[in-house]
Amino acid sequence: MLIRSLVIVGVLFFSSSWGELLKKPRQQHYSRSVMNMDVLLKMDDALVGNLEKFADELLQKAKTIRRGIHEMRKRHKNYNPSEQFWASPLKSYSLIRHMQADWLMWQVYLEKPVGQEELRFLDSNKTSLPQDHDIADAAHGIKMLQRTYGMMASDIARGLLDGVQYDSSLAPVDCLAIAHHLMNQSIWSAAEPWILSGLEAVDLQTEMESLRGPTKALLHRTLGEVRMKQGNHKGALQAYQVALKLSPHDSEVFQEYQSLENRILSLSEIGPLEEEPDDPDESDNFPPCCSGRCEVVRKLRRMYCVYNHVTAPFLRLAPIKTEILSTDPFMAILHDMVTPKESALLRSSSRDYLWPSATVPVDDFSNTSLVDRHRTSMSASLDDDFNEGTLKLCERLGDATGLHVNYSDVIQVVNYGLGGYFQMHFDLLLSKNARFNGTEDRMSTTLFYLNDVPQGGGTYFPELNITVFPSFGSALFWYNLDWKGNDHMKSMHTGCPVIVGSKWVVTKWVYDMGQEFRRPCIDSKSSTKALLSLEKLII
Repeated sequence: MLIRSLVIVGVLFFSSSWGELLKKPRQQHYSRSVMNMDVLLKMDDALVGNLEKFADELLQKAKTIRRGIHEMRKRHKNYNPSEQFWASPLKSYSLIRHMQADWLMWQVYLEKPVGQEELRFLDSNKTSLPQDHDIADAAHGIKMLQRTYGMMASDIARGLLDGVQYDSSLAPVDCLAIAHHLMNQSIWSAAEPWILSGLEAVDLQTEMESLRGPTKALLHRTLGEVRMKQGNHKGALQAYQVALKLSPHDSEVFQEYQSLENRILSLSEIGPLEEEPDDPDESDNFPPCCSGRCEVVRKLRRMYCVYNHVTAPFLRLAPIKTEILSTDPFMAILHDMVTPKESALLRSSSRDYLWPSATVPVDDFSNTSLVDRHRTSMSASLDDDFNEGTLKLCERLGDATGLHVNYSDVIQVVNYGLGGYFQMHFDLLLSKNARFNGTEDRMSTTLFYLNDVPQGGGTYFPELNITVFPSFGSALFWYNLDWKGNDHMKSMHTGCPVIVGSKWVVTKWVYDMGQEFRRPCIDSKSSTKALLSLEKLII
C-alpha cells in the first residue's frame, strides 16, 4: 500500500515555470529555506534595537518624574512646621502657583504618549513577520524529522537528534505549539508526547520564558483534552485534577472536569470522542535508509571507481573521478565538480530569486504549478549563462557526461529549509502515453552539492537501495530514461529531510531531444561502448 501511494505521488514534478509563479502573490515561507533564518535574525536585531529605544524613552521619562519628586520632597523638607512659612508672601505665592500650574503640567506630561515612533516601526514590520502558515510549515518540518528518523518528541525537545546531542532545546511554548499543530489535524496520539515534553521542560524556563510560556496548569489541561479525545478518560481525569490543583479558581477547567466526570459516571463503556483520522503525511514515511541504516541487502554488484578521460578531449589532461553506483539505470557520483568560489557565487547570486519550490502534474503542458507540503524548499531558476558559476557547471557537466547540455532545462539552485524534504517522485515530465510524440523530456538528472550537510538530506532510491548524502563539490548523476527511451521506474527517488545544516544543491535536467548522436537508443547495456556518453565507462 505504501509503495502504491509513493508511485501516485510520483506524478508530481518540479516546475520551472518562473513566469507563472510571478503572477501569484508572494509569501515568504520562512521555514522552507534555512537562508531565511539570516533574514529573520536581522529583523529580530532591528526590532530588539527598536524595543531598546522604547525602553530608553520610558527610562528617561521615569528619571524626569523622579527628579520632579525629588525637587518637591526637597521643598517640603525646607518648610519648618514650627515657623509660619506662609507669613512670607513669596513662599505663599510660590506654593499657590505650584499647586495651580505644576500639577496640570504633570498631568499633561504623564498623558503624553511614549514610544510612538517605535510603535509605528513595529507596526510597519508586522507584515514581514512569520505568519500562521510559517508556523504550520515549521511544525510540519519537525513532524517529518520525527517520523522519518524515528525520533521521540522528548529527545527532540532536549536537542538529541538522531543520536547526536546538540546544545539547543525547545521551550515549553515551542512544544505546545507543535502539539497544537498536531491537534488541529486531530492527530491526538502524536500530540500527547509533545505536551509531556513541555511539562518536562516547564521547570527549566527562564523568567522571560515563564512570562510568555504556558503554565503547568495550561499544559495539564491540554493534556487532559488530548487524552479525552483518545478515549483515555482515566488519564484525562488525572490531568484535569492536577490542572485544578494548580489553578483552583479557573472556572473553565472546573467545568471541563465536571463534564468529563459526569460523562464517565453516566456511561458504562466510553470510547474516544472522535476517531483519529489517517495522518495526511502517512504516505511520506521514509525507510531507515534516510539515516544510512537500511536493512535491505544491496543487490548491486561490481561497482567501481574510475578516472573518466573518454567523454571529452579535455579530460585526457584532467580526468574526472567517477564513482559508478548503478548500471541499470546508470548512476554515478562525479567528484570535484564545484569549486568553493563557484559555490559561494551560486548561493549568493540566487538569494534574491528564491521562491517556494513548486510541483506540476505529469503531462501538464499549461505550466500550472503548485506550492504544497510535498516539497519544502525554495529555488531559483537561472539561465546557463547567468554568471561564471553557472557557465562553469554546465561546461563541466558536458565534459563529464558526454551529453549536449545546450538541450536542457534551466539551472535550479535549491535551498532546503527546516526538515526540508521532497516526497517520492520521478523527474520525468511525460507518461508512457505521451512519450515519442516530439515532446522533450528529462532524460537525465544531475544534483551538484554546494555544501556539506552535517545530518540528513540524503537522496534515496528505494528500487536500488541507494542513499547518497550531500558532499561538497560532488555531483550525483543518473538517467531517468533507459537505453530505449522509456521511463525507468528504478529512477524513483526522494529527498530525505535535513536534520541539521543547510542543504544547497544545483539541479540540472538534460533533455532527450538533442542527444540523438550522444546517447542514441540501443538494445542493451552490452552496446554502451558505442555511446559518446558516460555509460561507455561500464565494464
